[in-house]
Amino acid sequence: MGTRRRRTSEYRTNGPRCSPRQRRAPFKLRIEDKAMIKVKSSQKIFTDAETATLTGICLEHLHNVARTRHIGFIVRAAAAAGKQADQWLFTLSDLMVLATLYRRCQH
Repeated sequence: MGTRRRRTSEYRTNGPRCSPRQRRAPFKLRIEDKAMIKVKSSQKIFTDAETATLTGICLEHLHNVARTRHIGFIVRAAAAAGKQADQWLFTLSDLMVLATLYRRCQH
């Protein structure tokens, strides 16, 4: 039996070495263009008008996002004329998702 050879690896780098202070995150957060949303801690449910005001998303886009992404829920109230009026309601977590993922409307 022969002697076992150790397998050695040689790593060469021609570039500058990284120090822990020079490492960067794999993603960039754009915090400077995000406004802080302040709400009362006791408020758990928000109407569509309140959500639109707080997030900066117009009502039309807010309703489209809520329908397609299943965010929020609809409350149907019986009106005096016999028609049903749809009222969108959003929870605090829905509000945070909307504020984080969707941009303010520019129109």
